[in-house]
Amino acid sequence: MSGEAGVLAFLQMLRQRKSRFPKRRIGSLGDGGYVCPDDLQGISHVLSIGIGNEVSFDLHFASAGVPVYQYDHTIEGPPVAHPLFSFNRIAWAEQDGEQSLSLNGMLNRHGLTRSNDVLLKFDVEGAEWDAFRSVGPDTLKHFRLITCELHGLQNLFNRQFMNQARDLLQALTAHHTVTHLHANNCCGVSLVDGVPVPAVLEITLLRNDRSEFSPCSDPIPGPLDYPNMTDRPDLVLNAFSCVNR
Repeated sequence: MSGEAGVLAFLQMLRQRKSRFPKRRIGSLGDGGYVCPDDLQGISHVLSIGIGNEVSFDLHFASAGVPVYQYDHTIEGPPVAHPLFSFNRIAWAEQDGEQSLSLNGMLNRHGLTRSNDVLLKFDVEGAEWDAFRSVGPDTLKHFRLITCELHGLQNLFNRQFMNQARDLLQALTAHHTVTHLHANNCCGVSLVDGVPVPAVLEITLLRNDRSEFSPCSDPIPGPLDYPNMTDRPDLVLNAFSCVNR
């Protein structure tokens, strides 16, 4: 499927659904904060891939006694220290290597395959597409919650990129449901085969065994959302709202 129909089918995979949990914002009121369903009690560990200079999300969990395993090969260490931060200057990649680990490699390294209550957060500036080639739905079952950024969506017109993006979303939604969607206003909106698509999307998903899900009419952005770039307005996702009906 290509063209407008392909883009709209892709958006359909991102439709928001309402869980039994109210939403809450974790982290900063801007870039680095994420809106999640409040199913946080009993989260055993956080796997945080992509740190940069903003760790308010990680700090929330560490301050509550949850160990946080951090991965980022682009920095020397996290901007804020915490005893429960375990920082690894290693890249996320499709396969394990001398300076990289796959998602399975990270889970095995920290013994996280013994838990089904891990929270996954990733924001890796576009590296997610290649890294996800080795990520299957069974790997993602270990994560109760997943919150992430997807980059480069203005390239959905490219068939190869569209196929890669579709494969990633199929893996993400095999056992999880999208509960929140927000556009990062850093890079604007592009028309892809006539459909307005933001370049960067923030997505939160909850594993399906945690809740029943119902249609969601929440606006995008919602009341808990804030612009990532404070010097410009937030992005309204009318096209995504349409496919959520």
